[in-house]
Amino acid sequence: MVANIVADVIIPLSRFAGRFLKPDGAFLCSGIIDSRANEVAVAIETNGFSIQNRREDNGWVAFACRKRA
Repeated sequence: MVANIVADVIIPLSRFAGRFLKPDGAFLCSGIIDSRANEVAVAIETNGFSIQNRREDNGWVAFACRKRA
């Protein structure tokens, strides 16, 4: 699942994203302004994902996540 949109959408989406993933599926989210990245990371982890990779470029952040077993 890929979400290239702002933090205000990714945060609530992270509550439901796991329902639509296969067991080995990934949740990729980007379009996150760096000042909101920690807030998004907390929501992602709170909602059952582990962040596998974090990338930053020119003030924007992307996360590659997997659903925890």
